[in-house]
Amino acid sequence: MRDHTVVVGFGTKGRSAIRTACASGLRKEQVVVVDPSAKVIDAATAEGYEGVVGDATRSDVLRRAEVHKAGRIIIATQRDDTAVLVALTARQLNQGAVIVAAVREEENAPLLRQSGADEVITSAGAAGRLLGLSVLSPSAGVIMEGLLRQGSGLDIVERPVTRAETGKTPRETEDLVVSVVRGHRVLGYDDPAVGVLELTDRVVTIVRASGVVGSVGGAV
Repeated sequence: MRDHTVVVGFGTKGRSAIRTACASGLRKEQVVVVDPSAKVIDAATAEGYEGVVGDATRSDVLRRAEVHKAGRIIIATQRDDTAVLVALTARQLNQGAVIVAAVREEENAPLLRQSGADEVITSAGAAGRLLGLSVLSPSAGVIMEGLLRQGSGLDIVERPVTRAETGKTPRETEDLVVSVVRGHRVLGYDDPAVGVLELTDRVVTIVRASGVVGSVGGAV
C-alpha cells in the first residue's frame, strides 16, 4: 500500500473515524486497522478493511501496516499514554503523514502534539462542549450533532478552490465557506488576510450531504 490510512484502535472512536472518512470518499481497501485483539481485526476485515493484529506501540507492528508509506494515521486508542507512544513510534517511521489522535483528558493533548500528532481531539472535552451547547440552545446542539454525522443532513467538507471561484471573496461562493486554508494557515472566512480566493487555496465549507464531492483526507 501507499498513501493509505492507518487506524490504530477499532473501538467506538476508531469505527466512527473510519466511517466518516469513507463517507467523504476514502476507499475501504485503502484503510488498515491495527488492534491487539484478533477478534477486533476479524470484525474490521469483515467490514472490508485491511487488518493487522498487534501492539501499535511497537515499530515492527506498524511496519507490517506499512505506516512508513501511509498518508494519514488515526490514533484512537483506549488509553492516553498508549496514544502518546503510538504517535512517537509512528512519527519516527513517517515524517510526512498527517497524524490525528484522540485523547480522553485535555491535559494530555500538549504531550501528544509534542509526540508528533498534527491534530488532537479531546473526546471528553468535545462531548462536554456539545452537552453545554445543547442545554442552552437545543436547536444549535441538534445542528452541531448533525454536522458530526458525515453523510446526513449538513456536512463540513474541505475541498480545493475551483477556477470559477478564483478571485472571488469567500462570501461570493455558492457554498457556505467557514475557513480558508492557505499554505499552513487556517483563516476565518472574514479574515482580512484572505482577500480573494487563490487557486492554490482550500476552503472548508458547509454543504448538504447530497451535494458532497468527496476528497480523500479532506473531510473535517
